[in-house]
Amino acid sequence: MINQHKPQEQENRSAAASESTTDLSSSEEAIEAGIDRFRRNGPSLSGLENDIVGSTKTLDKGRQEQRPEGRNVMHEPNKGWWHGPLSDWVPETNREILLIVFLYNVVVVFLARYTNLCGDASDADEETHVFCSDSFVLLEDKVLTGFTVGMFLLLAFRANQAYARFWEGRKMWGRMREVSRDFTRFVCTHIRVETQEDFDDRRRAVNFVTCFAAATKLHLRKERDINRDIQKLRIQLCPQDIANIQHADHMPIFCQDVLSFYLNDQVKHGRLSEHQLSDINQICVAVMSDVMGSCERIANTPIPLSYVLQLRFFLILWLILYPLHIVAYYGWWTILLTCLMSFAVLGIESMSSEIENPFGYDRNDLDLDKMVSGFYADTQAILKRIESKQSEYLFNRKQVLRMSKVRMEKNFLASAALQDEEVISA
Repeated sequence: MINQHKPQEQENRSAAASESTTDLSSSEEAIEAGIDRFRRNGPSLSGLENDIVGSTKTLDKGRQEQRPEGRNVMHEPNKGWWHGPLSDWVPETNREILLIVFLYNVVVVFLARYTNLCGDASDADEETHVFCSDSFVLLEDKVLTGFTVGMFLLLAFRANQAYARFWEGRKMWGRMREVSRDFTRFVCTHIRVETQEDFDDRRRAVNFVTCFAAATKLHLRKERDINRDIQKLRIQLCPQDIANIQHADHMPIFCQDVLSFYLNDQVKHGRLSEHQLSDINQICVAVMSDVMGSCERIANTPIPLSYVLQLRFFLILWLILYPLHIVAYYGWWTILLTCLMSFAVLGIESMSSEIENPFGYDRNDLDLDKMVSGFYADTQAILKRIESKQSEYLFNRKQVLRMSKVRMEKNFLASAALQDEEVISA
C-alpha cells in the first residue's frame, strides 16, 4: 500500500517543484520587467541619465580593471641609514637618464684625453690640470657658477612645493580618518535603534563610511572596481549597494548621498533632531566634502609645465657643462664624480615628481590601502563596542566599579589560597 502511494507522492513533488520553478522564473521576469519599466518611465533629470541603478554588468565591467601592485616603502629614518633597500634609492623615473649621463661622461673623458676637445693637453700644467690646456674657458669657475645657482634655486623650490603637496595629502587623509570615527560614534550613540531593521540600517551606514574612503582612493587613482576593495576588507554590503556605488559617476559623492539619506530618514522617524542633524552635517559630512575636494585639487593640479621645463633646461645644461669643467682637474675620476653628482641632482628632481601626487602606486606615495583598512578597523571597533551585550560593563560607571570589586575579591581570595598552600607545604 505504501509502495503504491510513492509514485503518486513523487509525481506531486515534481509537479510542485515545476510550479515553484515556474513561479520563481516568472517572478524574476516580473522584477526585470519592472526594472526596465522604471528605467524607461522613471523621473528624468536634465543633464542626467535615467539609468542610475547599478547592475551585474557594472560589477563584471569592474572586474576587468587592471591595477599595479602596491610598492610603498616603509622606512624608519631614525633607526638607521641602511635599513632601506638600495634599489629604493635609485630614482625609477631617471634610470635611463642616469645611463645616458654615464655614457656622456665616458665620451667626454675620452675626447679630452685623446683629442683637442679642451685645448692642447701638451700645454697643460701636470700638477693641476690633467687633460686640458690652461686657456680652456670652462676652467673658470664663473662660467658654471651662474647655471649652478639658478638650477639649485629652482630645484629647491620644486622639492619644497612637492613635499608641501605630499604633506597636505597626508593631512587630508588623517582628517578623513578622524571624521570617519566621529561619524560612526555619533551614529552609534545619538540615534535610537529599536528593531532589527534599525540595527541593519545603522551597520549599513557605518559600512558606507569606509566605502567613502575606499571610493575616494579609487577616484584619486582613476579606478572603478570598488567591489575588489569591499571583498578584500570583507565589508558587509549587499551586491546591489556595491553595484550602485560602482555605477555612479562620482563614487565618493554617491556614498555621501547614502549617508545623508540615512540621517534625513532618522530625522523623519523622530530618532534624530534637526539640531543634531545640523551638527553632524557641519562636523562630519561637510568635512568629508572638504577633504575630498582638497585631495582632488592635489591630484588634478600638477606643477605648471613651464616651470618644469625651465628647471629641466637648467638640469640638462648643467649636466652637459659640469663634466667639461672638472675633467681638467680630475681626469679619469671625472666619470665617477659626475655620476655621483648627477645621481644626487636627478634624485631630487625624481623625488619631487613622485611625491607631488602622493595618491598613486610609486614607492614614496601614501599607502592608501593600509589607511582604508585602518578606517574599517576603527569604525567596526566602535560599532562592536556599542552593540555588545556587555557594553554596560564598558561605559556604565556603577557596573565597572562592581566588576572591579568582584575581580579584586577573587584575586584576593586566590592569593590567600596560594599563601595557605605555601604555608602547608612548608
